[in-house]
Amino acid sequence: MRLSVLMDFNPRVNVVARVCRKLYGGDPAHGWPHILRVMAWAERIVNSEGLDVDPEVLVVSVLLHDIGRLYEGSDHHAIRGSEVASIILEVLGYDSRFRGEVSKAILAHSYSLGYKAESVEAMVLSDADKLDALGAIGIARVFHTGALMGRGFEDSLEHFKAKILRLKDLMYFSYSRRVAEVLTARIIEYLRWWGEELG
Repeated sequence: MRLSVLMDFNPRVNVVARVCRKLYGGDPAHGWPHILRVMAWAERIVNSEGLDVDPEVLVVSVLLHDIGRLYEGSDHHAIRGSEVASIILEVLGYDSRFRGEVSKAILAHSYSLGYKAESVEAMVLSDADKLDALGAIGIARVFHTGALMGRGFEDSLEHFKAKILRLKDLMYFSYSRRVAEVLTARIIEYLRWWGEELG
C-alpha cells in the first residue's frame, strides 16, 4: 500500500498536506522532513505486517501528529495538536467520527503522555514516529533539537538514556520491534564511541 499517494490524489488529503507542508517548515527534527519520514515508516509497517487500515485516517494522522508543536501554550503538544487537527478537519468537512479517530491517534503517539493507542492506525503512527527517533537520524535529531533548546551535550546524552533508549520497548508491531532493536543498537554503539573518546 502506498499511503503517500493519498497526498496527491485525494483532494481533502492534498489540502491537509499542503497546509502542513507550509506550516511545519523545514525543521529536520519536527518539521516537514520528519513528517515524510514518519509517512515512509508507516508504509513499511502496514506493508510488512499486512495490516488492514483506513488509509485516510492514517495519512491524515501522520500529517497532523506534530501540529501542536507550532502553537505556544501550556498544554502538551499532543493535546494541543489533537484540538488543532480537529478544527482543521472540521473546516474541510470531515465528520466527527473521522476527527475523533485522528485526534485519538495524535494523543496516543506521544511518549510522555503515556496514552495507549486504541486503533490500528494509532498504533502505526506511534511506532512510525518512534522509529524516526532512533538510529542515525535519531542521533541527529537529539543534537539538533538540543541545540535549538540551548541544551548542552551532556543533557542531550542524558536524553538518550531517559527516553530514546526506552522507545524500542513501546512498539506495537513485531516489524517495528525488530527494526527498533537494530536502530537502538546503533545508538548504543554511538554512545560507546562517545565514552571511548572522552576516556
